Amino acid sequence: MTADIFTEPSDFDVDTLRNLGPLAPLGGVWEGEGSDRHPVVAGSSTQTYRERMVFQPIDPQTNGPQLLYGLRYHIHITRAGERLTFHDQVGYWLWEPATGAILQTVAIPRGQVALARGTAERDARTFTVKATLGSTNAGIVSSTFLTENFLTLEYALTIVVNSDSFGYEQDTLLRIAGRGEPFHHVDRNTLRRVAFATPNPAATPPER
Repeated sequence: MTADIFTEPSDFDVDTLRNLGPLAPLGGVWEGEGSDRHPVVAGSSTQTYRERMVFQPIDPQTNGPQLLYGLRYHIHITRAGERLTFHDQVGYWLWEPATGAILQTVAIPRGQVALARGTAERDARTFTVKATLGSTNAGIVSSTFLTENFLTLEYALTIVVNSDSFGYEQDTLLRIAGRGEPFHHVDRNTLRRVAFATPNPAATPPER
């Protein structure tokens, strides 16, 4: 008998902040100063950056019977002492309570998107998501220029949540034109919350 892939769940909690599992502590606005190791002509360079992350809950999402809770996020990074954007990124963090799956969608304005995947227990305070070039369910797509010159082979992001902060290490494995060995582009930061998340629309009482 074929499984029902069309019928959506009819009874679930619409309050996303109560149902985010390991993503729950990330809700809100965060700031911190991180470290970036990136490729340059002479090899590699490491520099500090100022980062602001905003995570706000979205209404529950369904794919037929699948139920997902999530956060919409925006990352904005500048170099120390500069106003020009160094890195901008948007996407969603999603949690599936039924399976423990964590999904991160990544979109950056340099012509690249990715879907990274991991799993974690509901109360986990450390989790990792990964995407690999060529994967059909956790993959990476890049523009022609990036594919020919800075091809992303793998992306891995580990987050560690503490009581009043969270830290991450991001390792993006690149194949750079003219170089033999892949390059590990590594970013690290510890951020502290400067504002709390607001409830998702469905969980917000209507105005009277």
